[in-house]
Amino acid sequence: MANILTRTIPSRWVRRLLVLFLLLFLGSVAASVLVLDRLSRDLPSLEKLRNIQPSEKTVIFAANGDTLREFYTQNRTVVPLERIPTHLQNAVVSIEDRRFYDHYGIDLKRLVKILADNALGKGSPGASTLTMQLAKNLFLTPEKTLARKARQMILAVQIEQIYTKDEILAMYLNQIYLGRGTYGVQAAAKLFFGKDVWDLNPAESTMIAGMIQIPERYSPIHNLDSAYRRRSIVLQMMVLSGKLTQEQATTIGATEVVVADPDASPVEAGFAAYFVEEVRKHLEQTYGADKLYTDGLRVWTTLVPRYQMWLEDAASEHMAALEVEFDYPMTKALFDSLDAVDERPDRVEYLQCAGLLQDVRTGAILAMMGGRDFADTKWNNAWQASRQPGSIFKPFVYLTALQQGYNPASILLDTPFVLDTGTSLWRPKNFSNRFRGPVTLRFALSRSINTPTAKLYLDFGLQPVLDNVRRLGFTSELPRVPALFLGAGEVTLREVVGAYSAFANHGVRVEQHLVTRVETLDGEVLEQARIRQHEVLDPAEAYLMTNLLNTTLREGTGQSARWRGFSKTGAGKTGTTNESTNAWFCGFTPSFCGGIWVGFDEPRPMGRNATGAHQALPIWAKFMGQITDEKGDEEFVRPPAIIEKRACLVSGLLATTACDSTIVEVFLPGSFPQTVCDVHGGELHDLSGVDKGFDTLDQSDDDF
Repeated sequence: MANILTRTIPSRWVRRLLVLFLLLFLGSVAASVLVLDRLSRDLPSLEKLRNIQPSEKTVIFAANGDTLREFYTQNRTVVPLERIPTHLQNAVVSIEDRRFYDHYGIDLKRLVKILADNALGKGSPGASTLTMQLAKNLFLTPEKTLARKARQMILAVQIEQIYTKDEILAMYLNQIYLGRGTYGVQAAAKLFFGKDVWDLNPAESTMIAGMIQIPERYSPIHNLDSAYRRRSIVLQMMVLSGKLTQEQATTIGATEVVVADPDASPVEAGFAAYFVEEVRKHLEQTYGADKLYTDGLRVWTTLVPRYQMWLEDAASEHMAALEVEFDYPMTKALFDSLDAVDERPDRVEYLQCAGLLQDVRTGAILAMMGGRDFADTKWNNAWQASRQPGSIFKPFVYLTALQQGYNPASILLDTPFVLDTGTSLWRPKNFSNRFRGPVTLRFALSRSINTPTAKLYLDFGLQPVLDNVRRLGFTSELPRVPALFLGAGEVTLREVVGAYSAFANHGVRVEQHLVTRVETLDGEVLEQARIRQHEVLDPAEAYLMTNLLNTTLREGTGQSARWRGFSKTGAGKTGTTNESTNAWFCGFTPSFCGGIWVGFDEPRPMGRNATGAHQALPIWAKFMGQITDEKGDEEFVRPPAIIEKRACLVSGLLATTACDSTIVEVFLPGSFPQTVCDVHGGELHDLSGVDKGFDTLDQSDDDF
């Protein structure tokens, strides 16, 4: 036979055929190499494959560890494989890739069967392995083309060469999309069942595994019946894979799941929204948007949730009452009822409120309310807005007066006067439109009387006041006009609270901060808050101002705090601007300083008698009352340098036995009166055995 073939086909043709077959083989190999090279051209490098890092959400924590908010492009929390229940791992492998532990990225047996079924016109599920799905989710687009499928296979093989099966499974379980913006089994466990993935039971794990194919269709939130039916398929696949007995599958299949409320959260979505937004801006400016939204930072803040809640509740209740009392044409309730597109005004026109609470010793901001509703306006009236301070600025004038040699018993004249400023005539007037004649410095401040305050300008002028407010932390540009003594210009609530905190903190100003620590996922500390202190006042000066403002709270314009909820030791000052466009109250205890502002976004009169004592003080008194009731009463520490003398309220000099109106007063060293009262005569009063408390003064006030 061989001889016949040899005679039939010349040997040269045999050689030519062999060469042709060899060339075809080499050409096929070369073409395959070229195709693979072309397909691989835009694929990630091996170095990138060795350092796969899925994006993770940044979590913002309150001071007590509660989660305030999460920022992410993909809602994901990565957990190690050992924390993912075995029943969940087995369920996913059984339903998605039964031969996962036997192939090298491509399941050839499954691929051949699917190709044969398609050739015969039979429908068949896809041939993607877990590794191929991971490759697609990490690096490829969802388009369905042969080229993309080939690239997916190439990547899968490369991934299998670099990682172990357990590492691939861990990446897959942390990467997979499971609906409603969640990625990975931990985020899904939290969303759908309200628990961590390691706490899932088999009934819940198998339901999550069933969702992978079409998350929205098999979501237990929207389609619980479909989720149960899909879970039954997962259980049968686990039986076929030998991961469950039929009896176990039946028991799990009969177990109902309890689906969590998807809108429930330890902290409401809008809770402390203005505070969170300031933290977000700080993080984005410091670390960049990519790091904020994809690197999974862990951020601990200063916010105390219960203090924030008390502040928001007090403000909400009082603001609603003010809207009823003043009968404003636009209220928060009316604004909320309007159609967002067709009926709502372009600007928020209802009455606004801002609040800030600071730890006086550390500068930590414990609560912040920048407005009544972050959804309506993002403008932060506590942190950003500059407003005219009115009488809340007066303590800085009186601080300067003490430094210039005045004392609490100094007599100031509450009488009319006119000042020629060079451009106009300035005629300060009192809120009550009356004049009292001679009054003590303590009385003038506690009743917030304008004319004796304005007359201090004639003595020491603007510069020492400006120097003081700069040392106390004000950065706002203030007008160089005499009216500054009565609160002209504009400042922020943040500045006011920071400055008043220095009075409570023995003259030490502390820089405010919102963030205590920022860490990476690996625990690297990127930022750690440090208490930054600045000694800006002598402790005796700070104490004397605290003592004066204590009188304001007990007997002056702030006395209503007692029946509004605040009964502990404190100090503070009201503030109201012309035509009642801004209402303020800022007050402090030895530990906390809180400030409240009330007004409209676009300044306009709030109404007759809309003073700081009426508009702002009730909010402060209620939430600060709750805080101090919890913490207990504290006393302001008196520095040893403070001197006590009994003074005459008429002359301001050392009281005698003949003086009929006196007070045990406190003085800075060297600033107490050196002479005996020359109005009443008599012998010098002996302080021994005398109650060191303050005598009660006339209860009338200007409430300004």
